[in-house]
Amino acid sequence: MAILLYYIKLAAVLAAALLLGRWYDQERKKLKAKGEPWLKSWLTVPGILIIIILCLLIFLRIYISDNLHVRMM
Repeated sequence: MAILLYYIKLAAVLAAALLLGRWYDQERKKLKAKGEPWLKSWLTVPGILIIIILCLLIFLRIYISDNLHVRMM
């Protein structure tokens, strides 16, 4: 039962990532059709969400590695 719950959680995260990626791609294509610079796509809502998620993952990685290092000492 625990394995089934794990796979359901995994599928939910993958579906959310897929939806966010498709949303970002649609916004990027709209801006590209208008002739806007490529950096402007990161200033849209999905682009900002992606940046925030990446920053959270980086800080989480740093936090976990620092805590593991302290526990080992």
